[in-house]
Amino acid sequence: MKHYKKLSAIAAALVLAATALPAMAGTPLAGRDQSFHAVSANDANAVYLYDADYDITWLRTTTGANVMTFTQANSWASLNWGGLTGWHLPSAGSVYDSDYYPSTVKGIGSDAAHLYYDILGSQPAFDHDGNPQTGTHLQGPFGGADGVPAMVWLSGAHATHGDYAYAFSFFAGINAEGPQTGLIGAMAVRNGDVLAVPEPETYAMLLGGLALVGCVARKRKAHASTAA
Repeated sequence: MKHYKKLSAIAAALVLAATALPAMAGTPLAGRDQSFHAVSANDANAVYLYDADYDITWLRTTTGANVMTFTQANSWASLNWGGLTGWHLPSAGSVYDSDYYPSTVKGIGSDAAHLYYDILGSQPAFDHDGNPQTGTHLQGPFGGADGVPAMVWLSGAHATHGDYAYAFSFFAGINAEGPQTGLIGAMAVRNGDVLAVPEPETYAMLLGGLALVGCVARKRKAHASTAA
């Protein structure tokens, strides 16, 4: 009985590990290819980049050096990318902070600020007190043909001016705001992960493994009873 319980516990742990593995990203961004399978974030086939901290997926394609108005950016971001709907501009967060170091706390800071500071590890050319420092503008897995735009539009209505919109500067690492007719870049995000659900064959293999474990345990139990 002890052997059976131990083997059952091990089998259950293996099943849990197999189903939980996709959410346990070893790096801040986890890559997903065109078929929504897990790949390295820096893999050339990584089309989508999952941020487990904010539970959002970044589209690796950006507008690059191309610029557009706020309305055009919203239209671009909401396209049917990879057969998936629900794409939108990065969120501005619930609290707008124009400081050099905007909040990166989920639900408060912007998605873009979190990407800039916490994931890419960039820093602006001026510190919190306005003193010069060595600025770094890292591209990370976005450093392909498009790259991270110098400034991108953020989603959401402006708090005081209906014809204004919020933005984030990947060059200076700060929040910005301006008329919606301005011309800057755009990036797209989507809530949740796009990782493919395991195929039925995968579950069949796991169940087969459990059956095998049970069979081995019963044989050992029968052998022990005969020996006694």
